[in-house]
Amino acid sequence: MGVPQASANTLDVYHLLTKLFVLLDDADRRFFLSYGLSARQFWALRYLDEHRGLSMVDLSRALLTDKSNITAIVDRLELAGFARRSPDQTDRRVILITLTPAGRALRDEVNYHHELRIQELVGAVDASRFGELVELLNPINRNLETVLGHPVDGPSPSNG
Repeated sequence: MGVPQASANTLDVYHLLTKLFVLLDDADRRFFLSYGLSARQFWALRYLDEHRGLSMVDLSRALLTDKSNITAIVDRLELAGFARRSPDQTDRRVILITLTPAGRALRDEVNYHHELRIQELVGAVDASRFGELVELLNPINRNLETVLGHPVDGPSPSNG
Protein backbone atom coordinates (compact mmCIF):
# COMPACT_ATOMS: atom_id res chain seq x y z
CA MET A 1 0.00 0.00 0.00
CA GLY A 2 1.45 3.37 -1.07
CA VAL A 3 1.77 6.50 0.98
CA PRO A 4 -0.85 9.14 0.09
CA GLN A 5 0.66 11.99 -1.97
CA ALA A 6 0.19 14.62 0.76
CA SER A 7 1.98 12.39 3.26
CA ALA A 8 4.80 11.74 0.78
CA ASN A 9 5.20 15.51 0.29
CA THR A 10 5.17 15.99 4.06
CA LEU A 11 7.87 13.34 4.44
CA ASP A 12 9.92 14.96 1.66
CA VAL A 13 9.81 18.30 3.49
CA TYR A 14 10.71 16.67 6.80
CA HIS A 15 13.62 14.74 5.30
CA LEU A 16 14.94 17.84 3.53
CA LEU A 17 14.70 19.92 6.72
CA THR A 18 16.46 17.15 8.65
CA LYS A 19 19.20 16.91 6.03
CA LEU A 20 19.62 20.70 6.05
CA PHE A 21 19.90 20.66 9.84
CA VAL A 22 22.61 17.98 9.75
CA LEU A 23 24.54 19.81 7.03
CA LEU A 24 24.25 23.20 8.73
CA ASP A 25 25.27 21.65 12.04
CA ASP A 26 28.34 20.06 10.42
CA ALA A 27 29.24 23.33 8.66
CA ASP A 28 28.96 25.20 11.98
CA ARG A 29 30.96 22.52 13.82
CA ARG A 30 33.80 22.82 11.29
CA PHE A 31 33.63 26.62 11.29
CA PHE A 32 33.71 26.98 15.09
CA LEU A 33 36.49 24.40 15.37
CA SER A 34 38.68 26.72 13.29
CA TYR A 35 38.41 29.12 16.27
CA GLY A 36 39.04 26.37 18.84
CA LEU A 37 35.39 26.30 19.90
CA SER A 38 32.62 23.76 19.87
CA ALA A 39 29.25 24.90 18.55
CA ARG A 40 27.84 24.84 22.09
CA GLN A 41 30.73 26.94 23.38
CA PHE A 42 30.06 29.53 20.67
CA TRP A 43 26.33 29.63 21.44
CA ALA A 44 27.17 29.98 25.14
CA LEU A 45 29.35 32.99 24.25
CA ARG A 46 26.43 34.40 22.24
CA TYR A 47 24.04 34.15 25.20
CA LEU A 48 26.44 35.54 27.76
CA ASP A 49 27.52 39.12 28.29
CA GLU A 50 29.97 40.90 30.55
CA HIS A 51 27.53 42.59 32.90
CA ARG A 52 24.32 40.60 33.16
CA GLY A 53 25.29 37.03 33.91
CA LEU A 54 23.28 33.89 33.38
CA SER A 55 22.90 31.09 35.88
CA MET A 56 23.97 27.60 34.88
CA VAL A 57 20.30 26.60 34.80
CA ASP A 58 19.34 29.49 32.51
CA LEU A 59 22.27 28.78 30.21
CA SER A 60 21.36 25.09 30.06
CA ARG A 61 17.80 26.02 29.09
CA ALA A 62 19.01 28.42 26.41
CA LEU A 63 21.27 25.76 24.91
CA LEU A 64 18.75 22.92 25.33
CA THR A 65 21.18 20.79 27.25
CA ASP A 66 21.52 19.45 30.77
CA LYS A 67 23.48 21.03 33.62
CA SER A 68 26.35 18.53 33.41
CA ASN A 69 27.02 19.54 29.80
CA ILE A 70 26.83 23.21 30.77
CA THR A 71 29.35 22.64 33.54
CA ALA A 72 31.82 21.17 31.02
CA ILE A 73 31.17 23.99 28.52
CA VAL A 74 31.65 26.70 31.16
CA ASP A 75 34.72 24.92 32.58
CA ARG A 76 36.39 25.03 29.15
CA LEU A 77 35.39 28.68 28.54
CA GLU A 78 36.61 29.66 31.99
CA LEU A 79 39.91 27.76 31.59
CA ALA A 80 40.48 29.58 28.28
CA GLY A 81 39.79 32.94 29.95
CA PHE A 82 36.55 33.65 28.05
CA ALA A 83 34.05 33.36 30.92
CA ARG A 84 34.00 33.66 34.68
CA ARG A 85 31.81 32.39 37.48
CA SER A 86 30.72 34.68 40.30
CA PRO A 87 28.06 34.53 43.01
CA ASP A 88 24.80 36.33 42.31
CA GLN A 89 24.61 39.46 44.47
CA THR A 90 20.94 38.84 45.30
CA ASP A 91 21.09 35.06 45.85
CA ARG A 92 24.47 33.66 46.86
CA ARG A 93 23.26 30.13 46.12
CA VAL A 94 23.25 31.04 42.41
CA ILE A 95 26.45 31.18 40.39
CA LEU A 96 26.35 33.59 37.45
CA ILE A 97 28.39 33.11 34.31
CA THR A 98 29.63 36.26 32.56
CA LEU A 99 31.95 36.95 29.65
CA THR A 100 35.41 38.31 30.19
CA PRO A 101 36.64 41.05 27.86
CA ALA A 102 38.57 38.34 25.96
CA GLY A 103 35.36 36.31 25.69
CA ARG A 104 33.47 39.30 24.32
CA ALA A 105 36.22 39.98 21.77
CA LEU A 106 36.23 36.34 20.64
CA ARG A 107 32.44 36.23 20.48
CA ASP A 108 32.30 39.41 18.41
CA GLU A 109 35.00 38.22 15.99
CA VAL A 110 33.56 34.73 15.53
CA ASN A 111 30.02 36.08 15.25
CA TYR A 112 31.07 38.53 12.51
CA HIS A 113 32.74 35.79 10.46
CA HIS A 114 29.92 33.34 11.18
CA GLU A 115 27.39 35.78 9.76
CA LEU A 116 29.52 36.09 6.61
CA ARG A 117 29.60 32.29 6.41
CA ILE A 118 25.81 32.14 6.78
CA GLN A 119 25.43 34.60 3.90
CA GLU A 120 27.71 32.40 1.80
CA LEU A 121 25.79 29.21 2.64
CA VAL A 122 22.27 30.62 2.34
CA GLY A 123 23.20 32.77 -0.65
CA ALA A 124 22.25 29.89 -2.93
CA VAL A 125 18.67 31.19 -2.62
CA ASP A 126 17.68 34.41 -4.37
CA ALA A 127 17.58 37.03 -1.61
CA SER A 128 14.26 38.35 -2.91
CA ARG A 129 12.70 35.04 -1.84
CA PHE A 130 13.97 35.01 1.76
CA GLY A 131 10.73 36.55 3.07
CA GLU A 132 8.72 33.82 1.38
CA LEU A 133 11.01 31.15 2.83
CA VAL A 134 10.69 32.60 6.34
CA GLU A 135 6.88 32.69 5.95
CA LEU A 136 6.91 29.00 5.01
CA LEU A 137 9.22 27.93 7.85
CA ASN A 138 7.75 30.00 10.70
CA PRO A 139 4.59 27.87 11.12
CA ILE A 140 6.75 24.73 11.36
CA ASN A 141 8.89 26.47 13.96
CA ARG A 142 5.85 27.57 15.99
CA ASN A 143 4.33 24.08 15.77
CA LEU A 144 7.55 22.48 17.07
CA GLU A 145 7.70 24.95 19.96
CA THR A 146 4.09 24.11 20.81
CA VAL A 147 4.62 20.35 20.58
CA LEU A 148 7.78 20.57 22.70
CA GLY A 149 6.10 22.90 25.18
CA HIS A 150 8.56 25.76 25.04
CA PRO A 151 9.86 28.42 22.71
CA VAL A 152 13.54 28.37 21.90
CA ASP A 153 15.41 31.57 22.63
CA GLY A 154 17.95 32.17 19.96
CA PRO A 155 18.47 33.40 16.47
CA SER A 156 15.23 34.06 14.69
CA PRO A 157 14.05 36.33 11.91
CA SER A 158 12.80 38.87 14.43
CA ASN A 159 15.80 39.07 16.77
CA GLY A 160 18.77 38.13 14.62
